[in-house]
Amino acid sequence: MAFSESLAQQVRTILATELSHRVFEEEVEEKKMFGGLAFMVRGKMTVTVSSRSQELVMVRIGKELEKQVLPKNGANITVMKNRLYHGYIDLDGEGQKELSYWIKLALAYNQELTLSSED
Repeated sequence: MAFSESLAQQVRTILATELSHRVFEEEVEEKKMFGGLAFMVRGKMTVTVSSRSQELVMVRIGKELEKQVLPKNGANITVMKNRLYHGYIDLDGEGQKELSYWIKLALAYNQELTLSSED
């Protein structure tokens, strides 16, 4: 599974900055999936770094937020095996220029999922 280690390190750095130390140390797990490296936060896929056809970052922001933020340069709904995955966004090189912004959206959605699963 090929992916950019430098891009993965950028994701780690942003996660370490945005999450509390405890959450980052105890609730962030890296797993190889989707042809790359997925960052699981609180047991849920949040960000993935992969190289399907180019270096991509996929963020999970949810369907509602997707409607609010697209279209945005360098960001598109994820497509795998000719199927649209609404709620997941692929960031190409242009979109990765705002990587911190996208990861913050993904973490906010992750928090929503976490709170709703606790009910």
